[in-house]
Amino acid sequence: MHATTGPIDTSVMPTIHTFFRREIRLAGGVVRRVADGDVRRAGVVADHLDFVARSLHEHHTGEDELLWPKLLERVPEELAPIVRLMEAQHGQVDALLSEIGDVRVRWAATAAPADRDRLADLFDQLYVHLAEHLDAEEERLLPIAARAVTQAEWAELGERGRARTRRSELSLALGMFQYEGDPAVIAQMLAEAPAPVRWIVPRLSRRAFRRRALAIHGTATP
Repeated sequence: MHATTGPIDTSVMPTIHTFFRREIRLAGGVVRRVADGDVRRAGVVADHLDFVARSLHEHHTGEDELLWPKLLERVPEELAPIVRLMEAQHGQVDALLSEIGDVRVRWAATAAPADRDRLADLFDQLYVHLAEHLDAEEERLLPIAARAVTQAEWAELGERGRARTRRSELSLALGMFQYEGDPAVIAQMLAEAPAPVRWIVPRLSRRAFRRRALAIHGTATP
């Protein structure tokens, strides 16, 4: 059994989604700008794309493991109309991420134009499918989740995400959320940390994002 006192706050999810929408929308253009045979630059871009793809995969895996089973158990009738849609969308995204991984590794090693072009096209396709999926998730799934799980259960998703993020990438990940995310949500994510941590971490995260954005997009405001 579970007990809730009313709809919980799920606003962290759209804030995280801003990261995926932005970086995947921009990925194709970033890849296409790498010159034929420029292995050094291809490696830099490929490392960034690996970070983005891993983050997305872990995000979806967390939902699959911690959110879907609870919703299917507690509100199967409400969930039924969107189960097949969400499953199909996850399948499309996962298939594209798998092919992206294979092409990315080859391209990073050789910077071959054929692999570059294929990788860019795959990211363009991924953005189309992912944007549709995230929109549907925010419009149709989050309102159900807000009524069907407790705040503590919802917090498990964030805890899992932090635990699965490489320590060296924690500041960057927060910076990715922070750049276009709701400041109130970022403050909420850090609310339980000691005051010195709440002060320094957002500054370190902004710095990490700025460095990465300049390296990948050529601007601190992509």
